[in-house]
Amino acid sequence: MRILITGFIVFVIWCFISAWLYNDKLLPMMNKPVPVLTIPDKQTTEADSLMKLKALMPKDLMIYFEFNDAKFKSDPQIDNSVAPFKAWLDKYPGSMLSVTGCTDLVGTPEYNQELGMKRAQVVSKYLEGQGINATRILTESAGESKATVNYITEEGRAKNRRTEISIKLK
Repeated sequence: MRILITGFIVFVIWCFISAWLYNDKLLPMMNKPVPVLTIPDKQTTEADSLMKLKALMPKDLMIYFEFNDAKFKSDPQIDNSVAPFKAWLDKYPGSMLSVTGCTDLVGTPEYNQELGMKRAQVVSKYLEGQGINATRILTESAGESKATVNYITEEGRAKNRRTEISIKLK
């Protein structure tokens, strides 16, 4: 019985000592604020400035075409939408204008690639007529590979018959 009483007394003393250590010594050290030295990262500032620059860029312009057609007729709304691209190119001489022709899924991939290029070339000629230098325009065809919506409905196919105008940064 004496051993049980001695064990119980040692256990109670151990509980008091461990509670005192935890509450008075360990807990204050864990709650103490740790000073953190932050060094400004050059990459972060470059990334931030690039994000700010991209936020100022004109939004991509979509010009839609009829089925199996590469004819383009300008209208005042498109003329007004091209003006920010021209202003951007004048302000930032290192940027390029990307004109990408796209098609729907109807037809062979080779034919759609060629039709996409015709659409992009027609829009590029129009942009040159608006005063944008031809050396600043990158003309390419995505054919049927750059779908924005599904090809199941006629409306979906019509939305994929387009030419995209966007800014490319060097």
